[in-house]
Formats: sequence, C-alpha cells, structure tokens
Amino acid sequence: MAWGKKGSGPGEFNLPHAIDIDANRRVYVADRSNSRIQIFDENGKYLGEWDHIRSPYHIMVTADQHLWVADGVTNKFLKYDLDGKLLYSWGTYGTFPGAFWGVHQFSVDSDGNLYGAETYGGRTQKFRPKRGADPATLVGQPVKIASSRD
Repeated sequence: MAWGKKGSGPGEFNLPHAIDIDANRRVYVADRSNSRIQIFDENGKYLGEWDHIRSPYHIMVTADQHLWVADGVTNKFLKYDLDGKLLYSWGTYGTFPGAFWGVHQFSVDSDGNLYGAETYGGRTQKFRPKRGADPATLVGQPVKIASSRD
C-alpha cells in the first residue's frame, strides 16, 4: 500500500522524514519541509495535521500516548499530547555535551536512557534520567503495537 504525492496539501508531502504509529493504529508522518505532522488512519485516510512544528526531523509515539519530536530548527525535544498540544520541551543548540545540532533519530532503551543521533553534530549522545526526575519530562518507552494478525 502507498499513499501521498509531492505537495503541501492534505495527504501530500515535502520530505517525509519519520513515521510512527500510536496504540490506536493512527499513523503520524513528520512532513519536514512542510513544517507539520500529518495524521492518517492505518489505511492512509487523512485525519488531520499539526502545522505548527518548524522542522520535525524524527518522531516517536511513547507507550504513555505522547508524541515526541526532535525539531531540527529549535534543536529541542518537544512533547505533544495526541491532539497536538505542546506539553513540554527541552534542549538547546550547540556542539558541547548536552546540546544538540540536528537530531535525526532518537530512541529510548529499557532502562529509560535516551540516545540522540545528530547529523550535523556528527555524534550520538546518551542521556541517563536523573534519580527523582519527573517522569513527565522524560522521553518514555516506545509504544508497542499489536499485529493485526494477533
């Protein structure tokens, strides 16, 4: 199955850069050069979009049903609820330890450590949660989707 074409309208893309699926099987596409996240059902039906994200390089839906975005312009991690409301952000631009320059992919391991792979910084950084950190400020575990065959 395939859907979409080049453009800026609903269901059209200009540099789709990442994709993820929530627990309800909605598909989120980081449409980077159109500065938005588009949302589809699992069959490609357009459901809506969030058009207020400057440059979504990578996205991840977490098990607690939030969407995290690595924004390539602000060099921040952005936490959204699944209605598109910004809840939290952190990060800053730079090449010093702890800063970001173009996170193109990120992941979280089973211990809650965050790994951010930077294109322009040319490195991967690992972040360990501080003891007692507010869980709402941490990128959580990725959502696990049951197969349609289950």
